[in-house]
Amino acid sequence: MGMTQELWLAPAAVQLQESGPDWLDVVDDKDWSNGGGFHRGFSSSFRVRPERKVWFHFPFQLPTGGVVDQVSLLWETEEGACISWVCVHHGGMHRQHVCEPNTPLTGTPEPFDPPELWRQFYPASNRLRTDLPVAPVIETRFGFQLCVQVDGPGVVRFYGAGLRFTASGG
Repeated sequence: MGMTQELWLAPAAVQLQESGPDWLDVVDDKDWSNGGGFHRGFSSSFRVRPERKVWFHFPFQLPTGGVVDQVSLLWETEEGACISWVCVHHGGMHRQHVCEPNTPLTGTPEPFDPPELWRQFYPASNRLRTDLPVAPVIETRFGFQLCVQVDGPGVVRFYGAGLRFTASGG
């Protein structure tokens, strides 16, 4: 095998499967976020409505012929929201679970203290990092995405998504 590296996507890369005011409410007191969330440079925030489950997708562009053996998520939830399912899709049709459905996701604290000059622009943060093995590993041949289901009600903030990729030797 070739070189192994961690590849990360910025939070604004997240794609919603369900959107609109029936699914998502106003987040961070920004009326215009109703139905679509709030994308900042450092996070993407969404308030999932009660009794709703919303899928969030992080698409990765990867060369063919390598393997993915781990995915990672930098995130937090508030006000009762829960990440309840994480899976990966490869080639659109192949889905592989990386945690058990309906089991709340846990993580390791990843603290950040914003510079005082900019602190007023940052919401309070309780970021977590979760690394999940992909087993069996996925050999990249088609598009790859990390898929995260969030149960409402409450707020989810994504700070990024990553994976561990090993290129084919050559």
